[in-house]
Formats: sequence, structure tokens, C-alpha cells
Amino acid sequence: MRKTGPWQSFWYGLFGVLVGALLVYQTVTRTPHPTTWPVAHIVRKLDPSVVVVLNNQRVGLTERTRGIGSGVIIDRQGDIVTNYHVVAGASSVTVVLSNGARYRARIIGVDPPTDLAVIRINANHLIPVTFAPSNQIQPGQLVVAIGNSLGLTHTVTSGIISAKDRVLFRDGWEYHLIQTDAAINPGNSGGPLVNARGQLIGINSSKISQAGIEGIGLPIPHLMIIAA
Repeated sequence: MRKTGPWQSFWYGLFGVLVGALLVYQTVTRTPHPTTWPVAHIVRKLDPSVVVVLNNQRVGLTERTRGIGSGVIIDRQGDIVTNYHVVAGASSVTVVLSNGARYRARIIGVDPPTDLAVIRINANHLIPVTFAPSNQIQPGQLVVAIGNSLGLTHTVTSGIISAKDRVLFRDGWEYHLIQTDAAINPGNSGGPLVNARGQLIGINSSKISQAGIEGIGLPIPHLMIIAA
């Protein structure tokens, strides 16, 4: 029987260690993580910034919730952006934070032509959303929409930017909107559309809802918030 010398044992051992390290490296690099599939990370980051917006209307001597939408916190002073149609006609507005805390909100500004509104709550320790640089919005980018779809709070959908400047005409107004295939449903209105870094790029507002048509959501670009 041929004996193995000490140097041969050393080289065999080193070779085994290297092969094992290579296998571990390949396993790790093939496992999805936040830089390659960041949706879960985005949701954790955005969750405290997304709110439920309740449109309350007085019926006789009682006040009832007649509509539900979404909103996104934009500063620590309690300002929240939502859609105008979410708060239109409300006798009062209630905001529900992600931790379940409820606040009465004041409507401090509306712009019906752009379908945007700003409401304000008096609350501490708010976490506002971060705005994306405008020049980084490009077709094909991953996007995530968060909102209260059909009353189901903090529903998450994902997709891509299909186009960044869709021009639509409605009621005599010209709208420049983002097009996305991320699912947007009733209740998503006013919620954020964010990029892979969790930065705000749009406010979910509407979709083309016709038989045979899917995947055409039309959020309002975040630059409209600044302009309004």
C-alpha cells in the first residue's frame, strides 16, 4: 500500500477546503437578498409611512364612514398626501396609522384638477417617505404599490414602470402620468408607488378598467405633489 506523505495530506486537505468554500459561495450568491429582490425590504421600510384614510359623512345625527383610501406621510409635522377624490365631500377625515392609532385629520389643501389633497394629523414620531430624484424614473424599473385595496389594509403589489409620461385628457384637463403594471384597485387611491430603494415616485390614483385590459395603472408623478 502506498503511503501518503505529510505534504500530500496537506494539499488534499487544502483542496477540500477550497471546494467546500466554492460550494458555499455559489449557494449564497444564488439566494435572493434585498439587493436583488428588495420587495420585502421595501415593505418593511415603507410600512410606517402608509396610512388608511377614512372619508366620514354625516347622516342625520350620526357620522358614518362612506369611503376608504390610502395616504402617505410626507413630513414629521403630520402632513399626508392622498387623492382629492378620497376626501371629497367628507364631513370629517380619520387617519389610521400602521400601528392602529387613529387620528382626526384636517384638510389643509386640495387640488381637484390634479386629484391631490394634503391632510394633517397631530401625532408624534411619524416616519415620512423619501422622495426619489426625478431623473431616476425610467421604464423597466421595479416598482411597489402599497395601499388599502378593497379595504384590505397595507396590501402590497409589485411590477415595473411601463412608461413615465402618459398623456391623458379628462374633463378638459391634460394629465402627465406614470404607467405601471403593478395592480392598483379601489382603496389603493392615495397610496405610494415607490422604487427599489423605497423612494416615492408617484401617488396611486387610477387605472384603465375595461374588459380585456389588465396591468395599466396610472399613478400621479411625485413631482406633481411638489408643484401642487
